[in-house]
Amino acid sequence: MKHGVYRLPSGVLVVDVQSDLLSPTNTRVVVPLIPSIDPKGSQPRRLTPIFEVEGQKVMLLPLQMAAIPLSELGHHPLRMLTEDEAYAVRGALGVLFEGV
Repeated sequence: MKHGVYRLPSGVLVVDVQSDLLSPTNTRVVVPLIPSIDPKGSQPRRLTPIFEVEGQKVMLLPLQMAAIPLSELGHHPLRMLTEDEAYAVRGALGVLFEGV
C-alpha cells in the first residue's frame, strides 16, 4: 500500500512508494529507512527527510530505492505515513529524479 511503512523479514524498514494504481503486480518499489544520522556532504536535507517509526527516528534513503517481491512486505503496514510525511517523501523523490 503506497505510503505504508513495512518491516521486511530482514528487519529493514521501508516505505512503499509505488502507485496503488499499478496493482496487482509481483513487486513494489520501496525506499529504505535507516536510523537517523547527520549526513555529511552536499546532499540537500530534502533528500533524506526524518520520520519516527516505533519510537525511533529514521531517515529516508531514496538513493537505495528498489523493487522487491510483494511477498516481502507482508499484509499490513506498521503504520501509514501522515500527509506531511508523504509530502516529504514526494519531495525527496523530486530531488532524486529532477534535482528540485
